[in-house]
Amino acid sequence: MNSKQKFYAVEEEFGGADAEMAHRMLSLKRDPSPALMARVRRIPTSSRRRVWHMPRWAWGVAAAVVLLAVLVASSPSLRAAMVSLQETIGNVYLTITDRSPDTSDATIVEPELMSLQASRNAVPFDFGIPQQVPDGWVMEEQVRVNDLGGGPYVQIEWTNPGHGNISLSAREDDGSASRLVGPNSFREVEVGGQPAVLLKGAWDHDSQEWMWLEVTTLIWKMDGVEYSLSASGRDLSEADLITIAESTR
Repeated sequence: MNSKQKFYAVEEEFGGADAEMAHRMLSLKRDPSPALMARVRRIPTSSRRRVWHMPRWAWGVAAAVVLLAVLVASSPSLRAAMVSLQETIGNVYLTITDRSPDTSDATIVEPELMSLQASRNAVPFDFGIPQQVPDGWVMEEQVRVNDLGGGPYVQIEWTNPGHGNISLSAREDDGSASRLVGPNSFREVEVGGQPAVLLKGAWDHDSQEWMWLEVTTLIWKMDGVEYSLSASGRDLSEADLITIAESTR
């Protein structure tokens, strides 16, 4: 599976067969290990910045696997079949585990490419876009609209040659979706005075382990929409992401 395929991978049965998917995931069911419990208890409350260089080809894979983990974890039966600890920050639901689901038998779901205006008519919710993006970053003319089984979402990207990508995803907040994250990967921040989640890292498709620590993702909810803003590398700081998020209208 190439990097583009990994980006849009989703379990074939996800759309309407939660029970079957849960059955297939039962092999993951076990009690949390003492090591996992200890690591979760040591989740830091202050920022610990780690800046690594990330190849651009890897950025797309890492950012997409974060989204895939969200949609896989949104199935209640899948969550019941997986080892996990639960955390809630600002109405963002997190499922903490030391290994992601096996998606090796996934099928490929290609997104629809369309203009920003067309995407507003293609999804059943209103979403905003950032009004304040750092100089040099240009929004792509076409946005992606996709549905991996957890409801449609819109993905918008900004590029800056030689500096990577900024990716914003917006999906309707139905109150049931949970983000699948690794231990010690998140902390609470504020966006517009409201609690939000800052994630460092992403799931690696091949190893099923949490890595890619150069990827930073900010998750917040506003007006019934859940937003996910991701960037990689050293060009954008956590403060930059929060500024971009707070300008979303």
